[in-house]
Amino acid sequence: MRFIKTENKEYKEVADEELIRLILNEGRKDLLEIIYDRYVGKVYYKSSALVSDRELGKDLTHDIMVKILLNLSKFSGKSAFGLWVNSITYNFCMDYLRKQKRQKTNSVEGEYFATVESDNSELEYKTLKEMRLNQLEELFKQLKPEEKMVMIMRYKDGMSIRNIAEALDTKEGTIKMRLKRSRDRLGKLLKTSNYEE
Repeated sequence: MRFIKTENKEYKEVADEELIRLILNEGRKDLLEIIYDRYVGKVYYKSSALVSDRELGKDLTHDIMVKILLNLSKFSGKSAFGLWVNSITYNFCMDYLRKQKRQKTNSVEGEYFATVESDNSELEYKTLKEMRLNQLEELFKQLKPEEKMVMIMRYKDGMSIRNIAEALDTKEGTIKMRLKRSRDRLGKLLKTSNYEE
C-alpha cells in the first residue's frame, strides 16, 4: 500500500477518531500514513508473538494493516480505535493459526512474554520481575494462543477486563477465567523448569 506523503505535522497529535473522520468524510488519504505509523509496531509485536516467528510476523503485519486501513469505514467508534485494531490483529492471527493447524497435525504455538500481577495464582510478581526475558519467552511459547493474547492485552497493553471483553466480543467472566488459567499454567511451567528462586 502506498501513501501520499503528508507535510501536515499538526495532524500527528490528532486523535485517531478525528483522523478517521477526515479520511472517510473529506477524502484525506494522506492521513492514512499517520494511522499506519501509530499502529504498525503494535500490530507487529502482537502478531509475531502469537505466531512465534518474526519474519512471518512481518508478513502478517502487512496483511493486517492493509485490512485495517481498507476497512476504516467499519470502525463503529463504540470503543477506542486501539481496541478495534487489537481485535482485528488477534482474529487475523488466530485465523492464520487455525488454518495452519488444519494443514499440519503438529502446529507451532506462538510466543509472548508478559509480566503478571500478584494475586491468588501460583506466580509472584517479584519472581517474574527478576527473571530474564528470554527464559520466560521460552516458557510462554507453551501457552495456547488464546491464553497469550489475553495476557498481552492485560499486562503489556494495560487494558481493563471490560475492554478486553469488548475487543474479543466475550464476557468479562470469561476473560477473568482465561487470565487465571494462563497465570496458573505459566506458574506450573515455572515450577517445573528450574527457573524458580
